[in-house]
This record gives sequence, structure tokens and C-alpha cells, in this order.
Amino acid sequence: SIAREAARRARLGFGMRIVALRRNGAGGEEEGVDVVYGPEERDRLFAEADFVVSTLPGTRETVDYFGKREFAMMKRGAVFISCGRGMVVDEDALVDALDSGHLGGAALDVFKQEPLPAESRLWDCENLWLTAHNADNTEDYLALGWKVWEENLDCFINGTPFKTLVDVDAGY
Repeated sequence: SIAREAARRARLGFGMRIVALRRNGAGGEEEGVDVVYGPEERDRLFAEADFVVSTLPGTRETVDYFGKREFAMMKRGAVFISCGRGMVVDEDALVDALDSGHLGGAALDVFKQEPLPAESRLWDCENLWLTAHNADNTEDYLALGWKVWEENLDCFINGTPFKTLVDVDAGY
């Protein structure tokens, strides 16, 4: 998953302490994670984190999950990174948090509207790094994608469960 890989790289590359927020609650164990918080502890996570990385899926429950209140809860100078789905970020609230200096910076790979409209306020933020929904475009991207496709084809032919199931009820 994007979240697991981001956590792995943050720990190995930068020695970061990893705190995860899971919708199914706190206290669980997650490989490579120091602490797991539940949804009721998200304000605590935001207040403690130097970096907040959003890999949230786009569902009814996650629309504008990161808004004015959430950015205000984050530690002054924190960096916000979004590489899940664009609909989870209130972009105007993010711009306000960046322009005020409350957030030290941000990086977005996904947006509410793609491509990002020319009139978006995001273009004018000096402390914001934008990528065109291609942060995962690595040398092995196509090879890995084909590998998953081939594994799922084998599952289909053999009548076994797919490797990349979608939970229709969860929305991803």
C-alpha cells in the first residue's frame, strides 16, 4: 500500500518515528509502525506530527477530511503531504494554512480536479510542491502493474480470490 511504503521510506531514509491512523481503531500492530491511533485520536496525531502524510481513499466519509480545523490542529511548521485522493483535502483551507505560515510546507500529488485548473490558488503557494498525479512513476511502475494484472488473471483462471480485491462497502 502507499501508506506502508511511505512509512517504510520515512523510517529507513530519515529515521522517523511512525504513527499511523487506522479507521479500525488504536492499539493494533502494524509492521514498521511505532504507534497506531484510532479515529478518535486523530487530533492528537495532528498535534504531535512533524509530517502528516495522507493516503486516504476517496469515499463519502473522507471528503474534505483535511480542512481548516485539521490544519489548525497540526503542529506549527508541520508539513502536509497528500498522495491518496484529492477529494480528501479542502484545498482553500490548505492554502490558507500555508499562506499564514502555520504549516511549514506541503506536497500534493492529487487534487480535487485534475488537471489542476489554472485559476487554482495552489499555483501561487511558495511553500507547496506539486506533482501531476505521478509520484508513483518509478522505473519499475509498468512492470509491477503488469505483474499484479498477471497474478489476477491467474486467480481468475484458477477460480481463486483476486490479489487486489475492492471492498465495495468501504468504497476502495
